[in-house]
Amino acid sequence: MTKHSIHIIPQFFKKHISCLMATGIMLVLWAVHTPASAHEGNERHAVHIDTLQYAGDEAINLAIASEGYTEDEMEKFRQEGEKLVKGLFSISPFDRFKGYFNLFLIRIPSAQSGISTPNHETDTPFKVRASGNGLDRLLVPDDIESCKRIADSLLGEKCDILCLAANFRDYGGAGGEITVVSGHYMATEILAHELGHSVGGLGDEYYSCEEFIGRFPNMSLNAHDAPWIGIPGSGIYPLSRPDGSIAAYIPCQTDSSSRYCRMAMLGKEFCPVCEKAISDAIEKLSSECRLQRKSCRNG
Repeated sequence: MTKHSIHIIPQFFKKHISCLMATGIMLVLWAVHTPASAHEGNERHAVHIDTLQYAGDEAINLAIASEGYTEDEMEKFRQEGEKLVKGLFSISPFDRFKGYFNLFLIRIPSAQSGISTPNHETDTPFKVRASGNGLDRLLVPDDIESCKRIADSLLGEKCDILCLAANFRDYGGAGGEITVVSGHYMATEILAHELGHSVGGLGDEYYSCEEFIGRFPNMSLNAHDAPWIGIPGSGIYPLSRPDGSIAAYIPCQTDSSSRYCRMAMLGKEFCPVCEKAISDAIEKLSSECRLQRKSCRNG
């Protein structure tokens, strides 16, 4: 496994970085002020980037960044981050697309250990807090755009998929524009589920609240125009509210006897509809990355 310790990539190095990474050269540049949005007071912190896989300068950049890990906990994060990556790409359909990705760990130290909760503020780079939207398990940052800017600036190019690994042992996570996963013992399963949201645009195949009910590749408000009609292995199943009324329809049976679906219950497989949505999204993102980076080079 090739690793590169990178503090920041000056403009001069950007066009050469892919060649250096591909040849396995270790880059040790200089420490700089962490962005103000990442740490108040502009204190100096050594930020390291470990390259777990480099598939080329047109590949999808996926980074797992530390959140709430102090300098003394960086080795713990590194081990957990590597475990997350290994676990994710053993899960279908991600296992079929590993070669599409550049895989990075961003080791950015936190001033304090842990993340913020409703009863306690913690000084961390990405400002993730528990109990977003009033749900104990929902971990969300205060400013998503700030998180993306920090990751882009540290990588020296666009971070296409940003995952924040929170130093928080309770069950939790979130998916969307960025992905958050806790340090729970089922973290790999949580990450795969949340990337179902972030990458595949999928909905949850269980009922939590009305806000998360809508039209998704794997959810329909009307049984007659479900977007997955015709996909082999799919069906039309009601998703019920606690009072027994039907909130929406989903493509697979999700009780304890079913093999599906990871969007309903961790430890299950993705159903055929969710597999297709994730696969199609990765293919589309891969094409967009190739076109964008060719355009940047030619520009």
